[in-house]
Amino acid sequence: MINYFSLILIFLENSLALDYPYNFIAIPYITYLVYKKNVDSIFLILLVAFIVSFQSVSFTTAAMAGTVFYLVFHWVSKIIAYEKYNLPFIILIQAVLYCGMVYFKTGYFTFFILIKLMMSYGIFNYLYMKKDDKFFGSM
Repeated sequence: MINYFSLILIFLENSLALDYPYNFIAIPYITYLVYKKNVDSIFLILLVAFIVSFQSVSFTTAAMAGTVFYLVFHWVSKIIAYEKYNLPFIILIQAVLYCGMVYFKTGYFTFFILIKLMMSYGIFNYLYMKKDDKFFGSM
């Protein structure tokens, strides 16, 4: 159920006409999928890349970005757990990685954008962690 809800929110998020590609929900959702370590995660990450590609990014670029996020967070998942006490580290990695990728592509970045991204990533990561406390606690 959370997958359907997240995909609908990502679709709505990418339907908005914004001057900066924020991806408030897509990045924490990809991180959630990586930490879940499910077989369906790869398919869902490609589906997220397909939805994000509607916002004027080619599917190839979105799929490559999704692959980079998957690889980075797969490596990070071996070092730190997807728990609430690691939330600041996960948010920082997400924000720096995404801002670096967008800055490399557009050349536009401000400190205010970083603060907005970190706050929204914190909220959505916390919601995903709260949803799966029982699942990850049993691992």
